[in-house]
Amino acid sequence: MRPGRATDLGALVQLWRDEVRAGRRDSVPQEADLRRLLAHFDWEARSRVMAGDAPGIAGAVLVSSRPTPQGTVARIDPASAATQSEQVMHELVRWALQLSRASGAATVQVWVGPGHNAVLRRLGLEMTRPWWRMDRSLTGELPPSTPVAGYGLQDGSSLPDGIWADMHNRTFADHWSFASRSEGELMSGKSPELCLMAVANGTGEPAALTICQLETYAEDRRPQPIGMVSSVGTLPEHRRRGLATWMVAESLHRLYAAGANEASLYVDGRSQTRAFDVYRKLGFELAFEAEVWEATFP
Repeated sequence: MRPGRATDLGALVQLWRDEVRAGRRDSVPQEADLRRLLAHFDWEARSRVMAGDAPGIAGAVLVSSRPTPQGTVARIDPASAATQSEQVMHELVRWALQLSRASGAATVQVWVGPGHNAVLRRLGLEMTRPWWRMDRSLTGELPPSTPVAGYGLQDGSSLPDGIWADMHNRTFADHWSFASRSEGELMSGKSPELCLMAVANGTGEPAALTICQLETYAEDRRPQPIGMVSSVGTLPEHRRRGLATWMVAESLHRLYAAGANEASLYVDGRSQTRAFDVYRKLGFELAFEAEVWEATFP
Protein backbone atom coordinates (compact mmCIF):
# COMPACT_ATOMS: atom_id res chain seq x y z
CA MET A 1 0.00 0.00 0.00
CA ARG A 2 1.30 3.45 -0.88
CA PRO A 3 0.01 7.04 -0.87
CA GLY A 4 -2.01 7.94 -3.91
CA ARG A 5 -0.90 10.47 -6.48
CA ALA A 6 -2.80 12.72 -8.86
CA THR A 7 -1.35 10.63 -11.68
CA ASP A 8 -3.28 7.62 -10.34
CA LEU A 9 -6.61 9.18 -11.31
CA GLY A 10 -6.76 7.51 -14.72
CA ALA A 11 -6.23 4.04 -13.21
CA LEU A 12 -8.71 4.84 -10.44
CA VAL A 13 -11.36 5.86 -12.94
CA GLN A 14 -10.85 2.56 -14.76
CA LEU A 15 -11.26 0.70 -11.47
CA TRP A 16 -14.48 2.58 -10.75
CA ARG A 17 -15.76 1.78 -14.24
CA ASP A 18 -15.06 -1.90 -13.64
CA GLU A 19 -17.12 -1.66 -10.44
CA VAL A 20 -20.01 -0.07 -12.35
CA ARG A 21 -19.98 -2.91 -14.89
CA ALA A 22 -19.95 -5.45 -12.03
CA GLY A 23 -22.92 -3.76 -10.32
CA ARG A 24 -20.86 -2.73 -7.27
CA ARG A 25 -20.90 1.01 -7.96
CA ASP A 26 -23.64 3.32 -9.11
CA SER A 27 -21.87 5.58 -11.63
CA VAL A 28 -18.63 7.37 -12.49
CA PRO A 29 -18.37 11.01 -13.60
CA GLN A 30 -16.27 11.88 -16.61
CA GLU A 31 -12.54 11.96 -15.89
CA ALA A 32 -12.31 15.66 -16.77
CA ASP A 33 -15.00 16.45 -14.20
CA LEU A 34 -13.19 14.37 -11.59
CA ARG A 35 -9.93 16.19 -12.24
CA ARG A 36 -11.71 19.47 -11.61
CA LEU A 37 -13.38 18.21 -8.43
CA LEU A 38 -10.13 16.74 -7.10
CA ALA A 39 -7.90 19.64 -8.12
CA HIS A 40 -7.12 20.50 -4.49
CA PHE A 41 -7.38 17.00 -3.01
CA ASP A 42 -4.46 16.02 -0.76
CA TRP A 43 -3.55 12.70 -2.39
CA GLU A 44 -0.49 12.11 -0.20
CA ALA A 45 -2.37 12.41 3.11
CA ARG A 46 -5.88 11.31 2.24
CA SER A 47 -5.56 8.40 -0.19
CA ARG A 48 -3.94 4.99 -0.48
CA VAL A 49 -3.44 2.73 -3.49
CA MET A 50 -2.68 -0.98 -3.69
CA ALA A 51 -0.92 -2.40 -6.74
CA GLY A 52 -2.05 -5.65 -8.33
CA ASP A 53 -0.50 -8.35 -10.49
CA ALA A 54 -2.17 -7.01 -13.62
CA PRO A 55 -1.65 -3.52 -15.09
CA GLY A 56 -3.55 -0.84 -13.24
CA ILE A 57 -4.33 -0.94 -9.53
CA ALA A 58 -5.97 -3.56 -7.31
CA GLY A 59 -7.65 -1.07 -5.04
CA ALA A 60 -7.76 2.50 -3.80
CA VAL A 61 -9.42 4.56 -1.10
CA LEU A 62 -10.09 8.30 -0.85
CA VAL A 63 -11.02 10.04 2.42
CA SER A 64 -12.84 13.37 2.64
CA SER A 65 -14.42 15.17 5.58
CA ARG A 66 -16.99 17.87 6.31
CA PRO A 67 -18.15 19.73 9.42
CA THR A 68 -21.64 19.06 10.75
CA PRO A 69 -23.49 20.23 13.88
CA GLN A 70 -22.60 16.86 15.47
CA GLY A 71 -18.88 17.12 14.65
CA THR A 72 -16.65 16.26 11.71
CA VAL A 73 -17.91 13.45 9.49
CA ALA A 74 -15.31 11.59 7.43
CA ARG A 75 -16.41 9.85 4.25
CA ILE A 76 -14.47 6.84 3.00
CA ASP A 77 -14.74 5.85 -0.67
CA PRO A 78 -13.03 2.49 -1.28
CA ALA A 79 -12.76 0.57 -4.54
CA SER A 80 -11.26 -2.83 -5.33
CA ALA A 81 -10.85 -5.18 -8.24
CA ALA A 82 -13.41 -8.00 -8.18
CA THR A 83 -10.76 -10.73 -7.94
CA GLN A 84 -9.25 -9.25 -4.77
CA SER A 85 -12.28 -7.52 -3.29
CA GLU A 86 -12.36 -8.81 0.31
CA GLN A 87 -8.66 -8.67 1.22
CA VAL A 88 -7.99 -5.36 -0.51
CA MET A 89 -11.18 -3.78 0.84
CA HIS A 90 -10.26 -4.75 4.40
CA GLU A 91 -6.79 -3.17 4.21
CA LEU A 92 -7.97 0.01 2.55
CA VAL A 93 -10.90 0.67 4.87
CA ARG A 94 -8.83 -0.16 7.95
CA TRP A 95 -6.25 2.45 6.96
CA ALA A 96 -8.98 5.02 6.24
CA LEU A 97 -10.62 4.40 9.62
CA GLN A 98 -7.31 4.93 11.40
CA LEU A 99 -6.70 8.17 9.49
CA SER A 100 -10.21 9.45 10.21
CA ARG A 101 -9.95 8.75 13.91
CA ALA A 102 -6.50 10.33 14.16
CA SER A 103 -7.81 13.40 12.31
CA GLY A 104 -10.53 13.95 14.92
CA ALA A 105 -13.60 12.72 13.06
CA ALA A 106 -16.63 12.10 15.26
CA THR A 107 -18.27 9.81 12.71
CA VAL A 108 -17.02 7.83 9.73
CA GLN A 109 -19.24 6.85 6.82
CA VAL A 110 -18.35 4.25 4.21
CA TRP A 111 -20.54 4.47 1.08
CA VAL A 112 -20.38 1.26 -0.95
CA GLY A 113 -22.38 -0.90 -3.29
CA PRO A 114 -23.68 -4.30 -2.15
CA GLY A 115 -21.44 -7.21 -1.21
CA HIS A 116 -19.08 -5.93 1.50
CA ASN A 117 -21.05 -6.82 4.65
CA ALA A 118 -18.57 -9.28 6.16
CA VAL A 119 -15.52 -7.04 5.72
CA LEU A 120 -17.16 -3.91 7.08
CA ARG A 121 -18.66 -5.66 10.10
CA ARG A 122 -15.26 -7.09 11.03
CA LEU A 123 -13.92 -3.55 11.07
CA GLY A 124 -16.58 -2.43 13.54
CA LEU A 125 -18.91 -0.64 11.12
CA GLU A 126 -22.69 -0.92 11.09
CA MET A 127 -24.99 -0.54 8.11
CA THR A 128 -27.14 2.48 8.99
CA ARG A 129 -29.29 2.97 5.91
CA PRO A 130 -29.79 2.24 2.23
CA TRP A 131 -29.21 5.09 -0.21
CA TRP A 132 -31.35 4.80 -3.32
CA ARG A 133 -30.98 6.02 -6.86
CA MET A 134 -34.37 6.27 -8.54
CA ASP A 135 -34.77 6.68 -12.31
CA ARG A 136 -37.54 7.43 -14.76
CA SER A 137 -37.73 7.91 -18.52
CA LEU A 138 -38.54 11.35 -19.89
CA THR A 139 -39.49 10.17 -23.38
CA GLY A 140 -43.04 9.10 -22.55
CA GLU A 141 -45.88 11.02 -20.95
CA LEU A 142 -44.66 13.24 -18.14
CA PRO A 143 -46.65 14.06 -14.99
CA PRO A 144 -48.50 17.38 -15.17
CA SER A 145 -46.89 20.41 -13.54
CA THR A 146 -49.86 21.43 -11.40
CA PRO A 147 -49.44 24.64 -9.36
CA VAL A 148 -50.18 24.61 -5.63
CA ALA A 149 -52.71 27.21 -4.48
CA GLY A 150 -51.10 30.08 -2.61
CA TYR A 151 -47.66 29.72 -4.20
CA GLY A 152 -45.81 30.90 -7.27
CA LEU A 153 -42.80 29.41 -9.02
CA GLN A 154 -39.58 31.26 -9.92
CA ASP A 155 -36.31 30.07 -11.38
CA GLY A 156 -32.71 31.19 -11.14
CA SER A 157 -33.11 33.78 -13.87
CA SER A 158 -35.37 35.92 -11.66
CA LEU A 159 -33.96 35.31 -8.17
CA PRO A 160 -31.01 37.10 -6.53
CA ASP A 161 -27.67 35.42 -5.96
CA GLY A 162 -27.06 34.16 -2.45
CA ILE A 163 -30.57 32.88 -1.77
CA TRP A 164 -30.06 29.23 -2.73
CA ALA A 165 -27.63 28.03 -0.07
CA ASP A 166 -29.64 29.64 2.71
CA MET A 167 -32.80 27.90 1.53
CA HIS A 168 -31.02 24.59 0.99
CA ASN A 169 -29.55 24.63 4.50
CA ARG A 170 -32.86 25.58 6.12
CA THR A 171 -34.88 22.91 4.30
CA PHE A 172 -32.40 20.09 4.99
CA ALA A 173 -31.38 21.05 8.55
CA ASP A 174 -33.56 18.30 10.08
CA HIS A 175 -32.53 15.60 7.59
CA TRP A 176 -30.13 12.73 8.24
CA SER A 177 -26.45 13.57 7.69
CA PHE A 178 -27.11 17.26 7.09
CA ALA A 179 -24.11 19.44 6.28
CA SER A 180 -24.26 23.15 5.50
CA ARG A 181 -23.48 24.09 1.89
CA SER A 182 -22.07 27.35 0.55
CA GLU A 183 -23.58 29.21 -2.40
CA GLY A 184 -20.59 28.51 -4.63
CA GLU A 185 -20.50 24.83 -3.72
CA LEU A 186 -24.23 24.36 -4.33
CA MET A 187 -24.76 26.44 -7.46
CA SER A 188 -21.51 26.13 -9.41
CA GLY A 189 -22.23 25.22 -13.02
CA LYS A 190 -26.02 25.18 -12.59
CA SER A 191 -28.32 26.46 -15.36
CA PRO A 192 -30.72 29.14 -14.00
CA GLU A 193 -33.77 27.67 -15.73
CA LEU A 194 -33.22 24.32 -13.97
CA CYS A 195 -33.15 25.83 -10.47
CA LEU A 196 -36.65 26.35 -9.12
CA MET A 197 -38.03 27.95 -5.98
CA ALA A 198 -41.64 28.06 -4.73
CA VAL A 199 -42.55 31.33 -3.04
CA ALA A 200 -45.64 32.27 -1.05
CA ASN A 201 -48.04 34.55 -2.91
CA GLY A 202 -48.32 37.98 -1.37
CA THR A 203 -45.23 37.84 0.82
CA GLY A 204 -42.82 36.38 -1.71
CA GLU A 205 -41.22 34.32 1.07
CA PRO A 206 -39.37 31.21 -0.18
CA ALA A 207 -41.03 27.91 0.74
CA ALA A 208 -39.28 25.15 -1.23
CA LEU A 209 -36.58 24.55 -3.81
CA THR A 210 -35.54 22.04 -6.45
CA ILE A 211 -32.10 22.19 -8.09
CA CYS A 212 -31.36 20.19 -11.24
CA GLN A 213 -28.58 19.83 -13.80
CA LEU A 214 -27.52 17.75 -16.78
CA GLU A 215 -24.78 15.18 -16.05
CA THR A 216 -22.80 12.76 -18.21
CA TYR A 217 -21.37 9.54 -16.76
CA ALA A 218 -18.97 6.89 -18.01
CA GLU A 219 -19.91 3.20 -18.32
CA ASP A 220 -23.57 4.01 -17.81
CA ARG A 221 -26.53 2.28 -19.42
CA ARG A 222 -28.75 5.34 -19.06
CA PRO A 223 -29.10 7.56 -22.15
CA GLN A 224 -26.74 10.52 -21.78
CA PRO A 225 -26.91 13.26 -20.65
CA ILE A 226 -28.93 12.45 -17.54
CA GLY A 227 -31.30 14.93 -15.95
CA MET A 228 -30.23 14.95 -12.29
CA VAL A 229 -32.71 16.17 -9.70
CA SER A 230 -30.08 16.85 -7.06
CA SER A 231 -31.90 18.79 -4.32
CA VAL A 232 -35.58 18.75 -3.36
CA GLY A 233 -36.29 20.54 -0.08
CA THR A 234 -39.29 22.18 1.62
CA LEU A 235 -39.30 24.28 4.77
CA PRO A 236 -41.09 22.43 7.62
CA GLU A 237 -43.98 24.92 7.81
CA HIS A 238 -44.77 24.41 4.10
CA ARG A 239 -44.57 20.61 3.94
CA ARG A 240 -47.43 18.23 3.07
CA ARG A 241 -48.97 20.70 0.61
CA GLY A 242 -47.77 19.18 -2.66
CA LEU A 243 -44.90 21.58 -3.36
CA ALA A 244 -42.33 18.83 -3.95
CA THR A 245 -44.65 17.04 -6.38
CA TRP A 246 -45.26 20.24 -8.33
CA MET A 247 -41.63 21.28 -8.46
CA VAL A 248 -40.22 17.89 -9.43
CA ALA A 249 -42.87 17.50 -12.14
CA GLU A 250 -41.97 20.94 -13.52
CA SER A 251 -38.28 19.98 -13.36
CA LEU A 252 -38.90 16.88 -15.47
CA HIS A 253 -40.42 18.98 -18.25
CA ARG A 254 -37.50 21.41 -18.11
CA LEU A 255 -34.87 18.66 -18.08
CA TYR A 256 -36.44 17.05 -21.14
CA ALA A 257 -36.48 20.41 -22.92
CA ALA A 258 -32.80 20.81 -22.03
CA GLY A 259 -31.90 17.53 -23.76
CA ALA A 260 -32.26 14.74 -21.16
CA ASN A 261 -34.14 11.54 -22.02
CA GLU A 262 -33.91 10.09 -18.50
CA ALA A 263 -34.01 11.60 -15.01
CA SER A 264 -32.42 10.34 -11.81
CA LEU A 265 -32.42 11.39 -8.17
CA TYR A 266 -31.04 10.12 -4.88
CA VAL A 267 -33.03 9.61 -1.71
CA ASP A 268 -32.53 8.25 1.78
CA GLY A 269 -34.15 4.81 1.83
CA ARG A 270 -35.24 5.47 5.44
CA SER A 271 -36.42 9.03 4.91
CA GLN A 272 -38.68 10.11 7.76
CA THR A 273 -40.66 12.26 5.34
CA ARG A 274 -41.02 9.25 2.98
CA ALA A 275 -39.89 11.39 0.06
CA PHE A 276 -39.55 8.23 -2.04
CA ASP A 277 -43.35 7.88 -2.05
CA VAL A 278 -43.64 11.23 -3.84
CA TYR A 279 -41.05 10.15 -6.38
CA ARG A 280 -42.78 6.82 -7.05
CA LYS A 281 -46.03 8.67 -7.78
CA LEU A 282 -44.09 10.74 -10.30
CA GLY A 283 -42.92 7.60 -12.10
CA PHE A 284 -39.50 7.04 -10.53
CA GLU A 285 -38.40 3.48 -9.76
CA LEU A 286 -35.56 2.12 -7.64
CA ALA A 287 -32.54 1.53 -9.91
CA PHE A 288 -29.58 1.12 -7.55
CA GLU A 289 -29.23 0.64 -3.80
CA ALA A 290 -26.00 1.71 -2.14
CA GLU A 291 -25.25 1.14 1.54
CA VAL A 292 -24.04 3.62 4.14
CA TRP A 293 -21.95 2.04 6.92
CA GLU A 294 -20.94 4.04 9.98
CA ALA A 295 -18.62 4.01 12.96
CA THR A 296 -18.73 6.59 15.74
CA PHE A 297 -15.67 7.54 17.76
CA PRO A 298 -15.87 8.69 21.39
